Parts: sequence; C-alpha cells; structure tokens
Amino acid sequence: VILGLRGPALAVLLIFAQAWLPAPALAAPKAPGEVVAELNDTLLSVMRDAEALGYRGRYDRLAPVLSETFNFAVMARISAGRHWRGLSAEQRAQLADAFGRMSIGTFATRFDGFSGEKFEVVGEKPGPRDTVLVRNKLIKNDGEAIEINYLMKRYNERWRVVDVYLDSIFSELATK
Repeated sequence: VILGLRGPALAVLLIFAQAWLPAPALAAPKAPGEVVAELNDTLLSVMRDAEALGYRGRYDRLAPVLSETFNFAVMARISAGRHWRGLSAEQRAQLADAFGRMSIGTFATRFDGFSGEKFEVVGEKPGPRDTVLVRNKLIKNDGEAIEINYLMKRYNERWRVVDVYLDSIFSELATK
C-alpha cells in the first residue's frame, strides 16, 4: 500500500505516475545488411557445429532463423509464376510450407562443415520495386570469395529475403 492509498485511489495514482515516466524506446527496424549479418552469424555457428549437429540438428537450428529472415510465401509465389493464380488458398499455403522446408534443407546440406570460412557484408544497393540487394561474400580459408547476395524487401517493418544470387548472377528462384 503506497502512502496509505488503496483500491481506486491507488490505481489513479499509478496511471498518473506512468504518464510522467519516460516511455521505453522502440527498437528501430534492422537495416537489410544487419539482417544478413545476423544470418551469417547463424550460418557460421551451424558450420562450426556441423559434425556434432548432423543434418537434422543443422536443419533444426536454421529453421527458425531462415523462417524469420526469408519470405518463403513470396518466394514460392514467384517460383510458381503464372500457376500461382490457379491454386486454392490451401494449396498456396502447402506450396509455401514445402518451399520453406526445401530451402531450409538446402541450407542444412550446403553448410555442413567449417574450415576457417568467414562472411563479409560488402554493402547495400537499391533494387527494383523498393528492394535492396545486400552484397555478401563467403570467404574460404584459401581466400577465395563466393558471392552470396540477398535481394530483400520490407514487409511489416522488417526486411526479408525474397531471392538469393550466387556469384551475383544466378538467381536461386530462377533455378526452382
């Protein structure tokens, strides 16, 4: 009991006290490059632990991060092309789910070991239709760099991947 106040009087005092307290700062949305840097950190972690994790463990560690980072529903729609319109809502949801599982499985297969690799976010470049291309490199221990660039679009205040370009020209969606 504060200052002998009870019930409604205490509630009114607390409401007024909240009005005088500073409001917590809202976190600003992460920039596209920051999103990719966090993805890179997860990929390196999975690569370092790859042998102990095995395929299933890599998949399970990647699934929540990739599901948050990638917009698999949009990617499935783009991959399906004109056929998307002919699908029911249930079929679209099933395709998006299958596309996501396939994509996570691809990452779990490709990032299956570690021998001193590192990632480098090189920069961001504006793309078509309010997208941003995040230029990114996987640098092998021998110094060879493999470009893994991410095309990102903002959805509900979050930047999400909508395509991946290997060696800067090969769209992963185009291959699917």
